Amino acid sequence: MRAIGYLFALTFLSVNAQVSTSVPHAIAEKLDAHHLYLDARLDKMAFHPFAYSDFREAAAQFGDSCTLYIAPGVYWVDDPDHPEVVTGQDGREPFGMVIRAKKLHFIGLSTDARQTVLASQRGQTQGAVGNFTMFDFWCDSLTVENLTMGNYCNVDLDYSWNPSLSRKKRSDAITQAHVGYVHGKSLKARNVRFISRLNLNPLSGAQKSYYENCHFECTDDALNGSALYKHCTFDLYGQKPFWSTFGRGPLFIDCDFYVKGNNREMYFCKQGGPVTLIDCRYHAPSDSIYIGWTAYPQSWLRCYQKNFTLNGKPYLIGSRQLENTLQPDYIGWIKDELIVAPFLGISQHEATLLTGRDTLRLSCSEHTETVHWVPSYAPTLGYLGYAILQQDDKGNCTVIPANYTDEIADFCIIAATRDGRQAACRVIVKPSQLPPPTVIKPRIQLIKDRAVLTYFLDTKEENDDSRITWYRDDIPVATTHGHPTGVYMLQEADKGHLLKAVLEPKQKRSDYGEPMTFQIKVKNAPKQERLDTDFSQFYCDWQPVIAEGLWTVDGFKPADTAEYPWSFDRNKPMWEYGEGFNGAVGKGLLQAQRGARLMYTPAEVQYGDMSLILNVDPTKTAGQGFGSATGQYMDVCLKFDTKTLSGYGLRIIRTTKHAKAVDFYLVEYDHGQTKVLTEPVSATCYRTGCTISLKTEKGRLIAHVETTTPKPEDSSLPHVVDLSAPMKSNFFGGIAIQHTGSCGESTTMLHRLQVNW
Repeated sequence: MRAIGYLFALTFLSVNAQVSTSVPHAIAEKLDAHHLYLDARLDKMAFHPFAYSDFREAAAQFGDSCTLYIAPGVYWVDDPDHPEVVTGQDGREPFGMVIRAKKLHFIGLSTDARQTVLASQRGQTQGAVGNFTMFDFWCDSLTVENLTMGNYCNVDLDYSWNPSLSRKKRSDAITQAHVGYVHGKSLKARNVRFISRLNLNPLSGAQKSYYENCHFECTDDALNGSALYKHCTFDLYGQKPFWSTFGRGPLFIDCDFYVKGNNREMYFCKQGGPVTLIDCRYHAPSDSIYIGWTAYPQSWLRCYQKNFTLNGKPYLIGSRQLENTLQPDYIGWIKDELIVAPFLGISQHEATLLTGRDTLRLSCSEHTETVHWVPSYAPTLGYLGYAILQQDDKGNCTVIPANYTDEIADFCIIAATRDGRQAACRVIVKPSQLPPPTVIKPRIQLIKDRAVLTYFLDTKEENDDSRITWYRDDIPVATTHGHPTGVYMLQEADKGHLLKAVLEPKQKRSDYGEPMTFQIKVKNAPKQERLDTDFSQFYCDWQPVIAEGLWTVDGFKPADTAEYPWSFDRNKPMWEYGEGFNGAVGKGLLQAQRGARLMYTPAEVQYGDMSLILNVDPTKTAGQGFGSATGQYMDVCLKFDTKTLSGYGLRIIRTTKHAKAVDFYLVEYDHGQTKVLTEPVSATCYRTGCTISLKTEKGRLIAHVETTTPKPEDSSLPHVVDLSAPMKSNFFGGIAIQHTGSCGESTTMLHRLQVNW
């Protein structure tokens, strides 16, 4: 069949030809109900019962088994000129076409894959609500050859053979625009070009996927994480082409990767997982670029490389954590048609064991008779002496914790095979359990501007792992994150209230003991002209009470997000304090659910001008701040009445205008409704080390935003924001932070807040 197609392409085809009146004989004699022909040049007069000029008409005739011969041309899977904004069904993303069959085979009738194009031009917020995807295939077997499959939402379609078929991209702002999914047993793609940008999804999802002589253009979260790529090329416009590769992971044979951006660090995966590269070449603008498997690799991760180069020179991937990279001399698992990546499955990758209580049984999914189990070096404590390994005759391993120190041991148990494969389980071995410590001489007292709880434990001070939670009239106002300090800074509104400290004693090797409550009446409190917090004692659980001197910690869905369907769970925290990742450095306060809100209500007095400074780190590193342009923003408000939701603020929002910048503008709140006060300013400063300054002065609302992260070289947008607008005076002194963005990779870490009244 392929030879006939090539002959037809070379003998009969001219992509610049005018309307054709008949189906070429070389094709016509092969057509039947299971073999169809697609040619955009066909006139309606060129009638043939199995020939079509429109892809959608041809697809309507697919039976359980069908081969579609496709003449060169551009075929639109979804009408790019239709003004409708499409939406998905049943909670799924919107699709250009859903195709169901047992076996499908698409063959482009030119060996130049650029000549035969299946296209769409929609993406998230750009003609669609949701991550628009060209195809959703439900078939056991799908084979595609000699084609370009492209979502031209953010990429120009340049069709040089017939320029009238070319089309400019829908938008410069890169958004989620996919090619397709496959629900079935196998995918085979040969000489196919997959074109998009964000979340390419080049027919991902089949149980087995094989790409040969294919080309991929993509940014992040884009490639099929469980596939064989052979003789393929990749244009990388982002930093992490895979979302994750958990399981066996992808295998690359004789492939070339081309870095198209200016990232100084490149990774294969965002979430980690195995990757194997054999005889592959990486091409980057600089030899000093760092190439890693994933940005935050776990010690159990095992990836394989052989004959890998960067700009023609040998290169070791993931050199910052050497145990992640294996370079076996003998690759016994490379044989036959190279249909799978090397893999040694393990029953679990992480475990926490308590000495004297727990045991761990590990097993491998393949070749257990040849598996050898060994412990790794424990970097925190020196040579491993904190567990006993027992291997049975079936290749399984039992790990018995034996840590008799005061420290926690952290190391890996490694399973290795003779042919060079490895799997690992990270094991955290805690020392044997001790009873909770005894509290000695506890005392609560007021000292100037603070309440102080002092106590001693019958253990070493450095082992104190107690939790202290402060309450004002039974409402939680502060808690411990890490080593307890026993200090609560008084608020002016605490005067006249009962302050309680609940101590739950604990040492590193114990559970929490019975809580002990200490209380004191606050007779006097200093006048409050300043609020300064690094959130290290912030109480993150749901706290909906609005009262003077309290933080309201809850969730809220503003009216201007009504067109976007999302909600939150009131039984779970909206905020969390902890370690950041990606662009969020160190520790801070992060949103745990979409709609996270904070409000601080000061003492009930009349307030004049006020100012605040908020230091933040967006988790997103490219300057886009939020997951998508679906009503995702953060408002920072002052001169705010927390009961009526009235006041003023600065809005930071992702829009469809830019993929690496956000918009800033001032807003007025009036009973929860917002009014825009200034024209939006698109800028690139919402990045790591961002400082947001907001103040009122002489009847004006003034905002200034800047960052310590250098300005991107490829952007002409401003890197500093200054906004000002007239405002109506009020006596409010409250503040609020409202986040409507998705969480995880799209959060903003709050580091420090300073407010002056």
